[in-house]
Amino acid sequence: MRKNGRSAVCFILLGIAIVVIPFLLRMRQEQDTQMYVKEFEEEEHEEKTDKKKDSKEKFSLLSKEGVIGIIEIPDLNIKYPIFEGTGNTQLNEGIGHMTETAGLCGKGNCVLAGHNGSRRGVYFTYLCNIEAGTRVKITNKKRETHEYMAQEMRVVSPYDEWVTEESEDEILTLFTCASHGTRRFAVKCVPVTEGG
Repeated sequence: MRKNGRSAVCFILLGIAIVVIPFLLRMRQEQDTQMYVKEFEEEEHEEKTDKKKDSKEKFSLLSKEGVIGIIEIPDLNIKYPIFEGTGNTQLNEGIGHMTETAGLCGKGNCVLAGHNGSRRGVYFTYLCNIEAGTRVKITNKKRETHEYMAQEMRVVSPYDEWVTEESEDEILTLFTCASHGTRRFAVKCVPVTEGG
């Protein structure tokens, strides 16, 4: 009986761990994300001291090497740092900018990618709920802020050129996985015009 009792306790503890660990990891990642955003926003107002840099070495290092802006979609409760590149490191920490596309807040097609749910964070999980007319705000390292409006949504193949096609006009394209990773959900956004 004792052996069965111990086994039952072990299974219960294992079950609790399976439920709690992803929650704790996601909570930790959300704290990290908020730290990236806070650090990005504070850089405008003050210089970092050496002591502050030492205590936040991970954040300062990643910020200097890759945080290039902030994306906000208030209607979807999205506010994440944007990192240069779309490798695992960047997409596990926030939203990634495809380096071969136009820069943030500039002419051309700027493409941003984000995970659709992950044990590390929500990121673009709710991007599929975006509607035409939804506002998207991008702030770059120069503290330029551009506001865009979602115009067109599509589900495309992973290599569909519609996502990265070049443009002479300023366009923002957001995308994430769809259909269990076999497709991509993409959104084309255009700048909000004065009075628009």
